[in-house]
Amino acid sequence: MRIILTTVAIALSFPPALLAAEPTMCSTRINGKDIVLGYDKEEAKLSERYSRREQLAARVGRHDCPSYVVLRSLTPELTDDQRLPFCLRQDEDSDSVIGYDLGDRDAWGRCKVASSSVCSRVNQATGAAGALTSTAARKSVAGLHALPDASGAVIVSGTGSVISGALASLGGAAAVVAASPVLLTGAAVSVVAVGGTVYACRAEN
Repeated sequence: MRIILTTVAIALSFPPALLAAEPTMCSTRINGKDIVLGYDKEEAKLSERYSRREQLAARVGRHDCPSYVVLRSLTPELTDDQRLPFCLRQDEDSDSVIGYDLGDRDAWGRCKVASSSVCSRVNQATGAAGALTSTAARKSVAGLHALPDASGAVIVSGTGSVISGALASLGGAAAVVAASPVLLTGAAVSVVAVGGTVYACRAEN
């Protein structure tokens, strides 16, 4: 009995990913480059983020990566729940994912509404995201609100210069985000704080 318990304890000490079966390999195209990724096919069958259309495509032999696998590769710092505000931005001409944006997803994980906006991580310091999700921020930053999903994200939209000024007024880690070149351009932008990370989403030049 002692040996069995020790074996179980050792097994539980390793991340589940290390104990899983061999990953299923798939391909996708990101920013014009062919990328090979791996994922757990059994997890995909159970995942609400793996649409029925994508499940059928996998069964008939297509090896395109499920959308949530691609989004995971682009935002490895987030959990699936924290990724809920984001969708994949696709270039229809090249059939390539060119990033991720805010918005609802279609059955293939792509943004339902066409947009010229793309998001990028501007800070991965817990303090900055915490400052934006604090009670003080909600009282002092005009237009800051929580998204109506399970992500726990908050968002504020406006010109970069206005948002930069609001973040600077919070001080500390938020002031570091305020100095980001993405915000200093003055262009329209949305800033999202989720899972300890801050993202800025703006139209591409």
